[in-house]
Amino acid sequence: MKAICYRNTKIILPNWVLNSRLNEECPLGFAYEDGDFYVHIYGMGEGFYTISPGITAIEGKKAGLSLNQWVVDRFGAENIQPMYEEVGVSHPSIWRPGISEYNELQQGLRYTSLEKEDESQALFLLLQKLVDIFSYIEPVECNLSCYGHRLRELIIIASTEFENQCRHILRANQIHPQGRDYTSKDFIKLNKPAHLMDYEVKFKPYADLHPFKPFDDWNENQPTKSLIWYDKYNHNHVKHDRGNGFADASLEIALNVIAANIILYAVRFGPLSAF
Repeated sequence: MKAICYRNTKIILPNWVLNSRLNEECPLGFAYEDGDFYVHIYGMGEGFYTISPGITAIEGKKAGLSLNQWVVDRFGAENIQPMYEEVGVSHPSIWRPGISEYNELQQGLRYTSLEKEDESQALFLLLQKLVDIFSYIEPVECNLSCYGHRLRELIIIASTEFENQCRHILRANQIHPQGRDYTSKDFIKLNKPAHLMDYEVKFKPYADLHPFKPFDDWNENQPTKSLIWYDKYNHNHVKHDRGNGFADASLEIALNVIAANIILYAVRFGPLSAF
C-alpha cells in the first residue's frame, strides 16, 4: 500500500477552526488507507521535520469514496502524487525527513554505535585536513582554481572514502555490483532513493564560498562524467597521472568531494547527528 502526497488548500473537518493557519505552516499532506480508515498527516514541506505525525486526522471510510477523493474533499488536495515507497518501509543507511530521535535513527537506519563512531572519525579527519589547507589557501571564490600536492592528497583520500560509503549503503540494501566490484554505474543507483540531488552543503564559517551540490547533475547515462569532481579524480589523471592532471587537483574539486562525504554521512546517520 502506497501513500499519496499533495498540497493542502483547505480544512473541512469537524471541530476544526476554519481560519486556522495550519495550511500555511504545514502546506503538505500525506495520506494512506489503514483498514477501515483514511489517515492524513500534515507536513511542513522543508527542513528536517517534513512529516508532523502529531498533527494527524483519521476518518472512517465511506463506501464508494476513494482516498484521492477524500483528501480533495477534506483538505482541498492539489497536485496529488504517489509516494515512492510503501507505507512503513525504511531502507538501511538511507535517511529521510521525519526520523530525528537518536533511537529512531539507530533503529530505522540500522547502524551500530561503533559504525557511527568510525565514520564520524573518518569524516572529522577529512575536515581537519581541509581546515589545515585553509591555513595557506584562503577559502574564497577567487581561489577555487588553486591546486597543489596537499589538495591532491585530500581529493584522493576523500574520493576513496566516498566510494567506501557508497559500497556500504549498496551492500546494506543488498544491491550487488554489475561487475567484480562496485563502480559509478552502481553508485548512481543511490541517487534516487537517497535523494542525493536535493542536498547542498554550505561551509558556513567561510562566507565567500557558494553552497556546493556535488550530485546536482548526476545521471545514469553518464554516471562518471556527470559527476564532474569524481570524473576528474578517477579518469582525468588526478589519481594516476599527476603530471598531466595536476591542475585538476583544485580547491573546488576538493570542496565538492568533501561535500559529497558530508552528504553521505547525513544519509547514513541523519543530518541532525552530523555535528
